[in-house]
Amino acid sequence: MSLHTIVQRLEAGTRTRIVAFGSSNTERRIEGLHWVDWLDLGLAQTYGRAHHCINTGLGGDTSRGLLARFDEDVALYRPHAVFVTIGGNDAKPDSGLDAATYRANLLALEARIRALGATTIFQTYYAADTEALGPEHGPRFLAFMEIIREVARATGSPLIDHHRRWEPVRLRYPELYRTLMLDALHVNPLGNMVMGLDLLQTFEAVLDRAQLAGCVAGLWIGQVMDTLEVADGAVERVETRLERRLEGF
Repeated sequence: MSLHTIVQRLEAGTRTRIVAFGSSNTERRIEGLHWVDWLDLGLAQTYGRAHHCINTGLGGDTSRGLLARFDEDVALYRPHAVFVTIGGNDAKPDSGLDAATYRANLLALEARIRALGATTIFQTYYAADTEALGPEHGPRFLAFMEIIREVARATGSPLIDHHRRWEPVRLRYPELYRTLMLDALHVNPLGNMVMGLDLLQTFEAVLDRAQLAGCVAGLWIGQVMDTLEVADGAVERVETRLERRLEGF
C-alpha cells in the first residue's frame, strides 16, 4: 500500500488505523501537541474522523526493542500504516547494536509490517545536534540515518526524510534551529509542530483557518526549509530578511 493509497482510503472515508512506532521521538512526553497529534488533527479536519492515530512510542527504545514489543504494540491494532522512527538510541556507542544489526532489524520490522498487509512509513529523525552528542554518538547517528534511507529504498517503502530537510537550518541558522529543540536529540513543541505540518502536506491534508492562525511560527519555519532546499542563489536572496527575523526569536 502506497501513501497515495492511504490518502485514497481517507478520502473515501474508509476506516484507517495508523500506528506511530518509535522511541522518545514518538512518545507523547512533553506539553503541547506532538507530531502525531498534529497529523491526527489535520487528517480529521480534512477527511473527517476516518482514521485513528495510535501512538506506541516508548522513550529509550531501540530497533531491538521495537521487534520485541511488535505483537502487542503494532500487530494488536491491525494497522494499515505504521510510522517507524527509530535509531537515535541504537546509535549510542554503548547500545550494543552495530550498523549491520540495526539494518537487519529495520528490514525485519518492515517484513513483519508487510505481513500484516500494512505499509511501513520510515522516518529519519529531525536534525540532531551531532556536535553536542559527542565524537562517537554524533557520527553514528548520521550513519544510522543513512541506513534508514537505504532500507526504505531497498524495500520500496515510503520515506519521510525530516533530517535532510532540517539539517540545512541547523548548519546555516543555528539560532533558529535551537528554537525547535528541547535538547540535542529531542524537539520541543515548536519542533513537533514543524514536523506535523510537513506530514500533513505528505498526506494532502490541511488544518482549518482557526487552527492555522496558531501555527504562524511553524509555517514560517517550513517556508525557510523550503527555501533552503532550492539552489544556493535563491537562498542568498532571503539571507538578510531571514537574519532580521531571527532577532525576534
